[in-house]
Amino acid sequence: MKNRFLLILACFLCSVSVYSQVEHAPTVAQCQADQRLWFSKIEEGDSPRLPTYDVLAQWDSEMTDCLKVDPSNTIRYYNTGGEIDAITEMRLEHFVLRHQLWQEFMAEDAAGKR
Repeated sequence: MKNRFLLILACFLCSVSVYSQVEHAPTVAQCQADQRLWFSKIEEGDSPRLPTYDVLAQWDSEMTDCLKVDPSNTIRYYNTGGEIDAITEMRLEHFVLRHQLWQEFMAEDAAGKR
């Protein structure tokens, strides 16, 4: 009886773990709403008020998924993704400059470390 309970508990925990990791494709309505909202936030241009790098990366990933779900709005998703990429790249560049890592980066790049 105890073994049966442990087996059922183990199966339940495994199924919950697998279920929580499954990601579903966004819907067309979600893609369009998120694109409009996120693009408007990006266009405000107030970088400190924008979300973290991780959240921006998630936004970018969703815009990529939206290309497949809603191909009729491809240009909007590419544009929003490109703006997100520009913001994240600027944050990385500002970090490199702020911590005076530019020369180290340039030296490693010249040495072929890419």
